[in-house]
Amino acid sequence: MNQRVPLGCLAVIFSVVLGITVTAQMPERSPKTPPPAQPGEQTVQPCPPIAVQPQPVGTVRDGQKVYFTANYPSGGEPKTALTIVWNTSAGSILQGQGTNRVEVDTTGAGSTTEREVKAEVWVNGFAPDCVMQASAFVKIIAPASKFGDFGEVSNEKFSANIKSLAEFLAQSQIQDAVYVIVYAGRNSERAFTQNWVKRIKSELATRGVADSRVYAMDGGFREQPLFDFWIVPIGADPPRPEPTVKRSEIVYPKTTPVKKPRSSSQDLENHPVTQKTRATPPS
Repeated sequence: MNQRVPLGCLAVIFSVVLGITVTAQMPERSPKTPPPAQPGEQTVQPCPPIAVQPQPVGTVRDGQKVYFTANYPSGGEPKTALTIVWNTSAGSILQGQGTNRVEVDTTGAGSTTEREVKAEVWVNGFAPDCVMQASAFVKIIAPASKFGDFGEVSNEKFSANIKSLAEFLAQSQIQDAVYVIVYAGRNSERAFTQNWVKRIKSELATRGVADSRVYAMDGGFREQPLFDFWIVPIGADPPRPEPTVKRSEIVYPKTTPVKKPRSSSQDLENHPVTQKTRATPPS
C-alpha cells in the first residue's frame, strides 16, 4: 500500500541531505470578525462628545442676559429621558434648567473677583460609565462704582484721602481707571478746578498711581467745592458730572487792586518837612 510523504517531511529530508536550510512559510490567517451581538445582549457605545456654547461670545456688560447651550450628538441619545443639570458661578438662571439651553441674568457678576459668568452642565442618561460634563464662560464688564468724595479739607485730611485711594488701587488686581470730578463752589476763585486737578494727579503719582490711569473732569459748579472719585473698569461708561449751580450764575470775586508804590523822590517831594523847607529859603 502506497503512503504519501508530506511535503514538509520531504523538505526536512532534502535539507539534511543537501545541507540546505529551508524555512517554511505558514499561510497568514485573516483576523477574526467579532460575532454579531445576540438578541438581548447590550453593546458598549462610545461616550458622545459634549460642549457648551455661550451667546453672545466674548464680553458682555453686567446685567446683560446670556444664553448657554449644551451641544451633543442627538443620534447617541438613549431611549430613556436625559437628566440635565446646570450651574453658574455668578448671576442667576432665569429659565431652561433641565434642558440643553439656559438663559442667565449676569447682574452682579461684575462685582466678583473673576468678573465672569461660568456655566457648567451635567448630562446623565447615556452609558453608565460616560462622564457627560462641559463648561463655558463669558467675561463681564463691571459698571463704574463710586469710591468716595470730600469737600474742602485740611492738607492732612486731603493727603489721607488720597492715600486711601492709592492703597485701594494697589490691592486691586485689575487695572481700572480713576475718574475725578472736580466741582468748584459758588464763591471759588478762578482756575479753582485746574489747580486742584494738578494737585490731585500729582499726589496720586507720588503714591505710585500711573498718570495714564487718572482722568480728571471739570464738573462745573455746586454750592460748595466737591471732589468726587470713581473707579471705572475698561469698557464701562464713565460717570457724568452733576452740577447744581448754573455757570451763568457764577460771579467770580473781584481781585483787590494792588496800589503801585511811589518812588522815593515823590515821597520826599510830598513830605511836609520838604515842602516847609522849600517855602522858607535860608537867610
